Amino acid sequence: MNPVAKGRISRVLSTSNTAAVDALLKRAEIQIEFAEAFIEAAAKEVPTNSPELVKQARAKLENFDPTKGLPSFQKLVAEIEQDLKEIGQAAKKYTIHCVGHGHIDMNWMWSWPETVSMTHDTFASVLNFMKLYPDFTYSQSQASVYAAIEKHHPAMFKEIQERVKEGRWEVTAVHWVEGDKNLASGEALCRHLLYTREYFKEKFHLAPEDVPIDWEPDTFGHANTIPSILAQGGVKFYYSCRTGGGVDHPLTGQPRPPLFYWEAPNGARVLVNRETTWYNSYVNIGDDVAMPMVEFVKQTKLHEWLNIYGIGNHGGGPTKVEIDYLKLLDTFPIYPRVIFSTCKTYYERVEKEAKESKIELPVLNHELNYEFTGCYTSQSLIKQANRFGENYCVEAETLSLISGHENRKPLRDAWRNVLFNHFHDILPGSGVRETREHATGLFQEVGAITGAIKREALKGIGREIDTYSLLPKSPEAEEEKAEGTKNQNSFEAGSGIGAGRTGYSQVSGGGKYFKAFVVYNPCAWARSEPIKVALYDTDFNPENVVALDEKGVAYPTVFLAAGEDWGHKKITMLFYAQDVPALGYKTYLLCEGAANANVPLIRALNNETFETPQMIIEFDRQSGGLKQARLKATSQEFSNGGFGTWRNVVEHDKFMSAWILGEEVERKNLRSSSFHTYGPRWNIGTTLPEGPGAIAGRAESTLDVLGTKSSVQLNALVHPLQPRLDFEAVVDWREIGDKTVGIPGLLVDFETSSMVTETIYETPFGTVTHKPQTRAEIPSLRFCHVKLDTGGAFTLLQDCKYGFETYDQGLKMRVVRSSFNPDHAPEVAQTNLRYAVQFHSKSPSKAELCRMGAAWNHPFIVSPLELHNGKAPTTRSFAEVATPNVVLSSLKQAEHQDGIVLRLTEYEGKETEAVLTLDPTLTAGKSKAECVDLMERATEGDAKLEGNRVTVTIKPNSFVSLLLS
Repeated sequence: MNPVAKGRISRVLSTSNTAAVDALLKRAEIQIEFAEAFIEAAAKEVPTNSPELVKQARAKLENFDPTKGLPSFQKLVAEIEQDLKEIGQAAKKYTIHCVGHGHIDMNWMWSWPETVSMTHDTFASVLNFMKLYPDFTYSQSQASVYAAIEKHHPAMFKEIQERVKEGRWEVTAVHWVEGDKNLASGEALCRHLLYTREYFKEKFHLAPEDVPIDWEPDTFGHANTIPSILAQGGVKFYYSCRTGGGVDHPLTGQPRPPLFYWEAPNGARVLVNRETTWYNSYVNIGDDVAMPMVEFVKQTKLHEWLNIYGIGNHGGGPTKVEIDYLKLLDTFPIYPRVIFSTCKTYYERVEKEAKESKIELPVLNHELNYEFTGCYTSQSLIKQANRFGENYCVEAETLSLISGHENRKPLRDAWRNVLFNHFHDILPGSGVRETREHATGLFQEVGAITGAIKREALKGIGREIDTYSLLPKSPEAEEEKAEGTKNQNSFEAGSGIGAGRTGYSQVSGGGKYFKAFVVYNPCAWARSEPIKVALYDTDFNPENVVALDEKGVAYPTVFLAAGEDWGHKKITMLFYAQDVPALGYKTYLLCEGAANANVPLIRALNNETFETPQMIIEFDRQSGGLKQARLKATSQEFSNGGFGTWRNVVEHDKFMSAWILGEEVERKNLRSSSFHTYGPRWNIGTTLPEGPGAIAGRAESTLDVLGTKSSVQLNALVHPLQPRLDFEAVVDWREIGDKTVGIPGLLVDFETSSMVTETIYETPFGTVTHKPQTRAEIPSLRFCHVKLDTGGAFTLLQDCKYGFETYDQGLKMRVVRSSFNPDHAPEVAQTNLRYAVQFHSKSPSKAELCRMGAAWNHPFIVSPLELHNGKAPTTRSFAEVATPNVVLSSLKQAEHQDGIVLRLTEYEGKETEAVLTLDPTLTAGKSKAECVDLMERATEGDAKLEGNRVTVTIKPNSFVSLLLS
C-alpha cells in the first residue's frame, strides 16, 4: 500500500479508535497484497479479470477519504472483500497448515540443567494453551526432551501422554536428538531409530507408522545415504532448513526445491520439505503469513503449505499473540484456510495431491551438503568421544552376545549417551564450555559401561579356553601345572591401569613363567596386526620374550619400554598377532624362549630409511614427515619430499568461529627438536645393514609448533605386514584463538609427487566420491582414499577426525582448530590421535576400504587369562562373511526376544547373495532367518539359515538387517 495514503488514513482515523483502525488497515492491506500475488500463482483458478479487480480494490483503499470516519472505512473494507469474493473462493481451496513448535537446542549456549528447565517451561506454556484453545495443536521432536520431563517432572509427563493420546500433541521424534547427519556412524543412526521408536512405543503406545517424520531443521548437512537408513526405520518424510549451500564452500549451488524426494544410492526415498521461512517465529514470516505460500504454489502447483511457528532455540514455543493472529487470519475471506494442524497431516496431503494430480516432484540423489564446515573439526575432544563411544558400544554388544551375557539395559543406557551427544550443536562443536563438559562426562559413563561389559565377556570366554594346551613341554610348564592356581594373578598385576577412556585396563595374568593372553578381533574377517601387551611383575628378560601360538610356534617380540605403574613393575612388548580369526580370538602365551617363526622382517638402510618387504620408507628428521614412500614392486613414489608433514595454520576469523572456516593467513611446518629411530641395527662405519633385520622399526620425533608452547610427540611404527605406516600422535595443544590472532590450528598434509584424480570419503553405510577442490572441507568417517594419475593410490585411516580437503597434489587432515566462539578455549588439552597411511599400486574395492577403516577403528582387544584346562579351543571364529563386497557392521542380541540381529552392507553397487558363517553355539536352537527393519520387525527380503550358514540377498548399495530366531 502507498505509504502516504496509509499514513493519512491511520493519522486521521486513529483519533477515534487506534486499535480498530490498525486492524482494519492490516486486514485490507494483507488481503489485497495476497490477492495480487495469488492470482499470478493460481491463474487457472481465478477469474480472468482478477488483475483489474485487485487494481480497483487497491485504488479504493488508497483513495479513501478518512474524514468520512471509521464506520465508512469499515464499510469500504467489506466492499473490497465483496469485490474480491471470487478470488477469495479460489484462495480457500488452499490450506496453510500451522504447526506450533518450540525448537529446543540441547546444551547449545547453556548447561544441561538449563536445557531441562527451558524444556519444562516450554511444555508448561504449551499445555496451558491446549486448555485455552480446543483446536490448538503442537508438534515436538527429540526423544531426549520427553525423557528429561519423564525423569524430572513426572506429573507433566502424564499430561503430555494424555495430549498425545488425544491427537493434539504430535510426536515428531524418530531420533533421540536432532543430530548431525554427517559425522554419526551408520550403526549409531540405526540405534537412534531403534531406541527412539522403542521409547515412544513403551511410553506413548505409538507405532513407527504413527511417527513417519524425521524433524531436522537445524542439522548442518546430510550424507548421501541417509534416506536408505530412514526408510528402514519407518520414516517417509523429512523436515529440514539447512539442505546445503552453506558458507563459502565451492561444492554448492545445486538446486534445492521447496519440496522434493531425496534419493539414496540404493533408490530409497524420503519426501523432504525444505523450510523456506525458517523454524523460529522471530526470524519467520511477518504479518502476511500466506505470502511465502504463494511462491511455494508457483514452484509446486500444490494446494497445501506448511507454516512452522513458535519461539525457538532456547525453547518457548507458540505465543498467545501468534495463536490469536492465526485464528484471525482464517476469518479473512480473501485468504487461504489457516488451520492448526500436524506435520503428518500436511505431508500426507501433499503427497496424495501430487499423486492424484500427477505432479512430478523433483528428485535429488546426492548429499545435501555443505553448511558449516568448521564443525567437522571444532571441539575435537567431543568428536573423539563420539567415535570411541560408537566403537565401544558396537564391540560391547557383540561380546555380550558371544559370551552369553545379558546386557540389554546397560547397553541401551550407553547408546543413549552416545546418541545424545549427536545433537547438532554438540557433536559439531558449536557449544559452550558446559556443552563440552557434559558431553565428555556422558562419554566417560559410556566407557565405564562398555568397558565392564567387554571385561566380563572376555573373562567368561577366557574361563573356557584350554590354556594348558599352549604350554610347551618344559620343566617350567610342569611347575606351572603342579602349582595350579598358586601363581595365578590375572587381575592383580597392574590393576585398573590403562583403562582411561575405555574402561578396559592393561592388566596381565597367567603364571610365573607363562603369561597368557586372548587376542580378540572385533571384525568379521581374519586380521594380522601389531599389538602391544603390558607384562607386570615378571622377571622376563625383554630380549628373550616370545609369543607362543596354538601350534607351538614362537613369534619374536619387540621391547618398547620398561617402568613402574602404581607399585607394579611393567615391561611393554610388541608382537604380531597373525591370522586372528574373523570376529573371534586367538590365544598366545608370552614367555622366555627362542623365536622359531618364519616372519617377514624390515631392515634399516640408514638412520632415516627403512626397507620393508613392500616399501622403502625414508623419514624427514626435520619435519617427521616422509621424504620417500616407494612401493618396491611397481617403483611408484608417493612423496614429493614432505608427505605427512604436520603444519601449524592460522585462519582469519570471519564470524562464528566454531562454525565457519576462515581464510588461511599463516602456515608453518612443525619442526623436530628431537628425532630417533629404533629397531634394526646398522653398521655405523659403512651405513650398510647389519644382521638379517628386525620385525619392526620405530621413528620417534618431538615436533614443536614454532613460536608457541605447543608440541606433538609423533611415533611411527614401520612393520612388514602390509604396505602401511602406523602413527600415534600425542598433541599437547595450548593455543587460544581470538579476533586478533585468528584461529590457530594443526593439520597433517599428505602432499604427493603425483596429481590427485579423485577421493573417496566414507559416509554412513556408504561412500561418496569427489574431485579435488581447494578450500573445500569435506566430512568423512574412518577413511579417505586418494586416487592418483599414476594409477596408484593411498588410504588415510584415522580414529577420531572428520574434516578433510583434497587438492591437486594431496590430502589434508585437519587435526585441531582453536575456535573461540562460543567456547573461548575448547582445545587446550593433551589429546591422542592414531592414524595410518596405506599405499596401493591400484585402488582396492570400496568394501575393502570400509574394512580397512573399520579395522583401524576396532583394534584387537587383549585380555589376560589364567592357566587352566578348558573345553574351548585356543583359537575360534564366531562370524565370518565370505562375500567380498559385503561387510558385517553389527552382531547383537535381539532387543525384545531370544534371537540374534546382524547387519550387512553391500558397497560395490551390485545385487548380491551374501554368505555369513556363524559359530554353532550362536545358531544352536535357531532355525529361522528373516529380514527385519531397524526396529527389528519382520519385513520383505530373501534370507535363509541352514545349520550355521546364513544367506541373504542384498540390493546394490544397500544394507540388510537379519533376525535369527
